[in-house]
Amino acid sequence: MAASLWMGDLEPYMDENFISRAFATMGETVMSVKIIRNRLTGIPAGYCFVEFADLATAEKCLHKINGKPLPGATPLLSLQLHQAGTPGLIEPWSWQCP
Repeated sequence: MAASLWMGDLEPYMDENFISRAFATMGETVMSVKIIRNRLTGIPAGYCFVEFADLATAEKCLHKINGKPLPGATPLLSLQLHQAGTPGLIEPWSWQCP
């Protein structure tokens, strides 16, 4: 069963391809990325959902990238990753960028 991570504090230039490539650079394969956009303007809302093949893969990725900089991000940011859809299943982790 697929599982998603919520990823926040995105910059406007960070699109689905950017997020997918960043995870691939870190050795993680994502099934899909959905950037949430304003329905009227189409402008990104600053967060997305990253879908993985299963819960174990999402959890492994969440723990593996905790504290790592997002590849290709300029400027370096403090991003947030959380388990999506199942509150309390995985503790929220702060993705701290130097």
